[in-house]
Amino acid sequence: MKKLFIEFFGTYFLVLIIGLSSGNPIAVGFGLMVLVYTGAHISGAHYNPAVTLALFLQKEISALDSVKYVISQIVGSTLAALSIYLMNTSMQVQPVLGDSVYPIFFSEIIFTFLLVFVILNVATHPNLKGNSFYGLAIGLTVMTGIFSVGPISGAVFNPAVSLGPSIIDLITSEGVSHYFTWYYIVFPLIGSILAVLGFKFLVSSK
Repeated sequence: MKKLFIEFFGTYFLVLIIGLSSGNPIAVGFGLMVLVYTGAHISGAHYNPAVTLALFLQKEISALDSVKYVISQIVGSTLAALSIYLMNTSMQVQPVLGDSVYPIFFSEIIFTFLLVFVILNVATHPNLKGNSFYGLAIGLTVMTGIFSVGPISGAVFNPAVSLGPSIIDLITSEGVSHYFTWYYIVFPLIGSILAVLGFKFLVSSK
């Protein structure tokens, strides 16, 4: 239960920070860094179904715990989106729409790949286990991703960040986040799987 609480707590505050700061890269990056340092020693501080998937594929977490983590993350995200709604602030998770979905597709895949690849290296690589810079590395990766592709895809890299606001949109019959939810489920999960494959290659090539 402590692990699930931390996953709920961390995802709640991550989504709250994203929504209230309008996705400000510095606020999100440093906010995530603080949340990772807060919860990593308890739950691993996933706060992201794409990260949970990667660590499941790496056998760092069981299938049952993975499902529990993802549920906790979605509940945390949904309550954060509700909190933002009750503050009379709108949180819409959507890309910048253009003539093609491919820039969004590549942006979410490539930078989720980078995020998960960094997490696997700084949190699970045998040569780096127990380091003290993992939170900084993770937070700065997200910050870099938002600066780089925020104007293209919205820089989500996390299915939970989209699911919570989408659920609130459907309940309130307001907003447009739910129209784009599948972007932020499918593309980050593809990026996560590619990161696992890259990490396995890296470790097996030692």
